Amino acid sequence: MRLSILILKNSNGLKKMFDHTPNQEARFNKIPQNDDCETLLSQSSADDYTKKPKRPLWHYGISSLFLLYSVIIFLAGIWIGSHRLFDADSFCGGHVSHYSPLVKERIGLHYNLQRFNGSFMKLNAFRQPAGPEVDAAWGSLGTDYRAFVVSPSDGPRSGLTPKTHVHISPQYGGGYPANVEGLHHLHCLNLLRQALYYNYDYYHALGQGAFSNADHVVRFHVTHCLDILRQQLMCAVDVGVLGQVWTFREDPSAFVDFNTEHKCRNYDAVRKWAEKRQLPEEVPLDFLVPLGAEDVVYEEIP
Repeated sequence: MRLSILILKNSNGLKKMFDHTPNQEARFNKIPQNDDCETLLSQSSADDYTKKPKRPLWHYGISSLFLLYSVIIFLAGIWIGSHRLFDADSFCGGHVSHYSPLVKERIGLHYNLQRFNGSFMKLNAFRQPAGPEVDAAWGSLGTDYRAFVVSPSDGPRSGLTPKTHVHISPQYGGGYPANVEGLHHLHCLNLLRQALYYNYDYYHALGQGAFSNADHVVRFHVTHCLDILRQQLMCAVDVGVLGQVWTFREDPSAFVDFNTEHKCRNYDAVRKWAEKRQLPEEVPLDFLVPLGAEDVVYEEIP
């Protein structure tokens, strides 16, 4: 047929079409047209076709290595998370708390699940009527611990500065007398307990601690404690939820379930740390650095 003769006659052209090296751009050459093949070859002869070079094998090797590396990192992250190679409790404590020597010294603070005793009707040692037994229970929490010493290096990071805060004479080691805030919060809560209308007469007659002051000072002290606790509760607002339970099968009614589960710090580690580091009951007269000319002085009790 004339078509096959045409192609044979132009075999040299076909050879040129496929004769190329990998570094050269291969193109189809136009085949000379005649009347019989014009329609057949018009489309292929109108456009040049560029053949894409194959991707080198090393590209695939790099992609495979990257994928393998990503999988290894992912699995390592899961393993580290499950085995806790770092102390998550210490990390979280430092993140959510203001700087404190207690966080720095890693006193063994950790978080654990604890179910609150939210009983409405059943009393415990901290809910007894005024008297020595309930006072001992609250005292065991460290509500009356004396101050400890914040070192000179930890002072500024803890918010204590020589010109603003009372500090200790260098001959006694320097630093700042301070109290753990959490223990002060419990001291305040204990004072509110003592100031309850059904406890007030007992402690007023006893005349100890806060009640050794004049009545108007006691009122200032109580309202100070009330507002400190308000601010603390708002600062560390608990986002847990209180559900409800059924009471009295004969006459069912819903009642709030206060016995909820919480994630708590181990309070006793803080208490023991503060107890061990209490300053003596009596200190030398020159224990504190005297007031300096440039020290900040309040003209009234803040």
